[in-house]
Amino acid sequence: MGNPNVTKVADVMHKAEKLVAEELKKNPGHDLLVAAGLMAVTRNLYIRLLGPAEAQKIFAVMLDSFIMADEMYYGENHDTPPTIH
Repeated sequence: MGNPNVTKVADVMHKAEKLVAEELKKNPGHDLLVAAGLMAVTRNLYIRLLGPAEAQKIFAVMLDSFIMADEMYYGENHDTPPTIH
């Protein structure tokens, strides 16, 4: 049998994705509002469980993962304008 923590995370993700799909079916085009709501719930949960300082570290790591994924997908310095020689 697999890791119960991984199973729990996958289960919660599935439920959240179902909630998002239902919400967007009722309110098409509200993708960013739904994302903001999920982010606020996540932030509040981390703050309640870990405190503000540790929650800030979690979000810093998440930001780093976005940057890393962006660099892997687009390559490093993709937003740097080209130099004209």
